[in-house]
Amino acid sequence: MYPLLFEPIVLPKVWGSESWVLSAYGDNASVVRNGFLSGNTLPEVMEIYMDELLGGRVYDQYGDTFPLLCKFIHVNDNLSVQVHPDDEAAARQGLSGKTEMWYVHEAEPEAGILLGFNRNTSAEEVRSLLGENRIMDVLRRQAVKRGDAAYIPAGKVHALCKGTHVAEIQQNSDVTYRLYDYNRVGLDGKLRPLHVEEALEVLDYEAEQEPLLHYSCGENEAANLVQDPHFVTNLLRMTHPVERGMGGLDSFVVYMCVAGSVRLDCPDDDCEPVVLQTEDAVLIPAALSGVRLTPISDKAELLETYL
Repeated sequence: MYPLLFEPIVLPKVWGSESWVLSAYGDNASVVRNGFLSGNTLPEVMEIYMDELLGGRVYDQYGDTFPLLCKFIHVNDNLSVQVHPDDEAAARQGLSGKTEMWYVHEAEPEAGILLGFNRNTSAEEVRSLLGENRIMDVLRRQAVKRGDAAYIPAGKVHALCKGTHVAEIQQNSDVTYRLYDYNRVGLDGKLRPLHVEEALEVLDYEAEQEPLLHYSCGENEAANLVQDPHFVTNLLRMTHPVERGMGGLDSFVVYMCVAGSVRLDCPDDDCEPVVLQTEDAVLIPAALSGVRLTPISDKAELLETYL
């Protein structure tokens, strides 16, 4: 096995676009673009290599279902105000839950996010405010800049605002309940459907106190951003080569390049070096013992994710 690069899947949206850089979701399966597995989809590679790719612990839990979906999202207009169910609520409908995180890698002057409520509220009040077209009155808006990050557990109301461009790491799910969509039509020219009753059943109605993650990241060190049962995400800011050992994880590792460019080498004999440019992602199979990350631009940043 060797580090796997994939062709991005670009999906146009009414508010901008998404680039799915690592996906095994539905019909949007990532295709390998390097090495002897080039042309194979991620599910096809998983079927052959199983725990060598995913890790024994991860394979025991998820089997042939890849547990993550990794994207770069470019926001030219506000996204809908939405919420995702947790695993338990989603399972009642035969779906998977969705917890996610954002890392802002580009931000225009007006960039911001909506995350949680600005005070405690209730299903009755939210329903009433939606009917009066005043839901914004109770949403917590936070201005953002490059380098900001947010954790969005299932049940948390949220939206990306115009001018905000993020790397997103999430559970392998696309279930979204829209609360409010600015009375906007979709790419088909029709009003996009809302899912108010479904959303009201899963919302967390408590006030959000800290919309952004607080972290400190020194150069050439890993700073933990998210420690969740569904994934762990760290940020690496590099000016010099960094060695990352993976032998004890028993999990695949994903690197998403959010700034600059990086050369990735690994000690295993059959591994060719790969170069990551901004908005590239690479999947490191669990069978590999570690990698050496060398910035090939003045500064480089990677998100590192594993289970």
